[in-house]
Amino acid sequence: MRIAVIINPIAGRGRRRAEGAARRDHARTIVGAAGIEATIAVSERAGHARTLAADAVAADVDAVIVWGGDGTVNEAAGPLLGTRIALGIVPCGSGDGLARGLGLPLDPRAVVAAAVRGTGHAIDAGFVGPRHFLNIAGVGFDAAVAAAFDRRGRFGALSYAAAAIGRVWSYRPERYRLTLEGVPADGPLFLVAFANSRQYGNGLVLAPHADPADGRLDVVVVDGGSPVEQIWRARRLVVRPLTRARGVMRARVSTASIEGARLVCHVDGEPFETGGTLDVRVETEAIRIVGAGLGRAWRPAAVLAGTGAAIGEV
Repeated sequence: MRIAVIINPIAGRGRRRAEGAARRDHARTIVGAAGIEATIAVSERAGHARTLAADAVAADVDAVIVWGGDGTVNEAAGPLLGTRIALGIVPCGSGDGLARGLGLPLDPRAVVAAAVRGTGHAIDAGFVGPRHFLNIAGVGFDAAVAAAFDRRGRFGALSYAAAAIGRVWSYRPERYRLTLEGVPADGPLFLVAFANSRQYGNGLVLAPHADPADGRLDVVVVDGGSPVEQIWRARRLVVRPLTRARGVMRARVSTASIEGARLVCHVDGEPFETGGTLDVRVETEAIRIVGAGLGRAWRPAAVLAGTGAAIGEV
């Protein structure tokens, strides 16, 4: 059994702290106790986790364990898509939406133990143009917030809320042409989000029905409106998320496209900007995730009851 551990030294809540050495030492202790061969590396810059994961694929390891948040997981997952190499996650980011949505353990020892046992489940990966995502991708307001949040240099739920509240007063919806399973829509939209898993993180549940292994994406479309209207609609992220809200449409699709002169986007919280048309698709069973309890968290019976709807206002 051989694994690679990739550590983000600055992932975490509050001010960025250089914790790479402590996390590396902790990882060495854990893999030493498990008696397995491991390569442990600390990422040094944006995009480095992808390079480290590609090196792990070239070395033909059995699993890559990522110690970081959703952005680091997204980077490292890229080279693993479509391979036999499993992905383990030690969540320590600001929101950890994917880990929370999948019910993954917080304890690094449990993650390593699951990797050794080979337990886990394959999940889908979504694509927005050439960029992949495992959790949520978005166009519009949530991407603008992700960009502002990244610039703040402070992390955690309170900082994210501050970035969102500050941005909502000045944000102006862009006009998009959106096509969901061949059904077109055109107009100024506040938010278009594609969810492979359930939540942004910190309990902000965007898509309660999302199943990351069903070959489809849950789409949430929010109409334009005043800041007060958007704040009122946003309550459904934390309070009774299954309740209908005017101006919010939900759909479940396997293909979509979005077109606009200016597309402010994010994949798993990592912002980027483009224009033109982006095709959205799903790659089924693209990557295997290891972790205790995986499989139960994303498929609670109460959540999945009656989820056959395709497109409609919710």
